[in-house]
Amino acid sequence: MKHLETFCKVAELESFSRAGEVIYLTQPTVSGHIASLEQTVGFKLFDRLGRRVSLTNGGKVFYHYAKEILKLRDEARNAVYEFSHLIKGKIMIGGSTIPGEYFLPRVMGRFQEEARGISISLVIADSQDIIDRLLAGEIEVGVVGMKFDGKRVDAYPLFQDRVIIVASTQHPLASHKEVSWEELRTAPLLIRERGSGTRKTFEEYVRAAGYHVDDLNIIGEVGSSTAVKEGVKGGVGLGIISDIAVHDEIEEGKIQEITLRGHGAIGRDFFAVVPRGRELSPPARRFLEFLTTQRQS
Repeated sequence: MKHLETFCKVAELESFSRAGEVIYLTQPTVSGHIASLEQTVGFKLFDRLGRRVSLTNGGKVFYHYAKEILKLRDEARNAVYEFSHLIKGKIMIGGSTIPGEYFLPRVMGRFQEEARGISISLVIADSQDIIDRLLAGEIEVGVVGMKFDGKRVDAYPLFQDRVIIVASTQHPLASHKEVSWEELRTAPLLIRERGSGTRKTFEEYVRAAGYHVDDLNIIGEVGSSTAVKEGVKGGVGLGIISDIAVHDEIEEGKIQEITLRGHGAIGRDFFAVVPRGRELSPPARRFLEFLTTQRQS
């Protein structure tokens, strides 16, 4: 790179000695840099005309690329310096219940090991509320598990879960492990509130099967996965919940997953979302870049 800088300065000033004065090198050192480059490229870069020098035709071609290389070097240096040292500040992010409680806290911990100058505040709400806050400018980056307005939001896939039906191990249907739609329709059911991505995913699944959520025996609409889980454990009824939220309870035998006879899993994708066309702050941009490397973690 130093040789390229010397070459460009000689080309611009048309003088070895003047270039050396500007970049604080002796004339023999300047001559040595140019000779090394000429040996590398295999042709003369300058015509010597007394004290003045001018680029050869090959030198003119090489000059164009040398300038581009030095420009790219500066851009890379600035980007790395910004990423590693300069970015400080606070960012507000948002997550729907599953990423907010089970994914983002771990990611935030890893991120702040690398970016100690950035502090993060996390808002946890249902998916629709997170999207609304994002578009209103209250948060800069969100993570949700529902379909969204693709015209106003850019999305980056992160991980997947399954929306499942669960029962306490003492529930009459727990021993069945597989139930019919009729059995599900009549069983007391705990479900998330409207606006929840978990609820929306389940509603779409039910509609695709030719039914409607209002046909089910919903005895409670609650505002968190924890409330669904605790209600199920307490014997209130069946629950609709993410498999991530009850992974430990299923492993420990406290809760039983129940499947619908003749129907596959209810899969769902989670996405990092940002407002389309809005410039993120440097801390938020860095967090988004880090977040998208954590997919499937």
